[in-house]
Amino acid sequence: MTKNEKAEKSRLKAFLKVFGPSDIFGYLMILPTILVLLFFFLYPLIFEIYTSFTNKTLSNDPKFVGFQNYILLLQNPEFITAVKNSIVYVSVVQIGKFTLGLGVAILLNQKLRARGLWRGLVLVPYAIPGFVAFLIWRLLYHTEVGALNIILQGIGLIDSPISFLGERDWAMPAVIVSTIWRGFPFWAIMFLAALQAVPAELYEAAAVDGANAWHRFRNISLPGIRPVILIVFMLSTINTINSFEAIWLQTGGGPSDATVILPIFAYRSLGNFQLGEASAAALSLVPISIVFSILILRKLRKD
Repeated sequence: MTKNEKAEKSRLKAFLKVFGPSDIFGYLMILPTILVLLFFFLYPLIFEIYTSFTNKTLSNDPKFVGFQNYILLLQNPEFITAVKNSIVYVSVVQIGKFTLGLGVAILLNQKLRARGLWRGLVLVPYAIPGFVAFLIWRLLYHTEVGALNIILQGIGLIDSPISFLGERDWAMPAVIVSTIWRGFPFWAIMFLAALQAVPAELYEAAAVDGANAWHRFRNISLPGIRPVILIVFMLSTINTINSFEAIWLQTGGGPSDATVILPIFAYRSLGNFQLGEASAAALSLVPISIVFSILILRKLRKD
């Protein structure tokens, strides 16, 4: 047997070792799923990238314009406002979800009466469909019949009703509060599961050594749930960056541009049938999500 034949035989053995009959059969079984994913996810993404480099509208024949749509976005004051609003919205919402979710998780991890009931109730905001949840908050914020104004006037904190969703100073805080309420149960349940996975022996040993509750939390609980914090933070941040229904159902991006974030801006461009500009605006979210995910995954790998 020549050297070439031996090399060919070794390559064949290596191939069969990696792709044996059972492996090939397994790949054939998941092939339909892969094709469906490619059709429903990869194809729209490629089409959107292509459209962002054209002047396509609803009726014209698209022409390649290069980075013109992206340059026009950077020169558009509404886009800059949407970027600023997105940074504020995502940052405050994530801080609120983390703080409230961690606090509730620590509380539910204690020995409470009817602890199972309380854990179930925490999931209610997350179990309600987003469409229904944010319409309920819109009613709560209503100037005339909203429960929030009625309660605040009843206890004497305000003299006249506040238009929470109609005034620039109140609109963004209002949608931030409703978004935190809708999303914090996911954080709480994930943190609770992580806390329960921390060995109880560590707490007992720390208590014997004289560590108080804060020291046990800082040196045992927090490091123990750190990977879960990073994963939840990544998933929730990507979801919040792409949030649409929370603001659209409550303010529609108003009043004026007070609550316009990037998904709302892209949708408005789509409503004006500027498909190229809308695609460019939507794709502006992708690099942010990718960079953020890479940073979190690197941190997880180091941990």
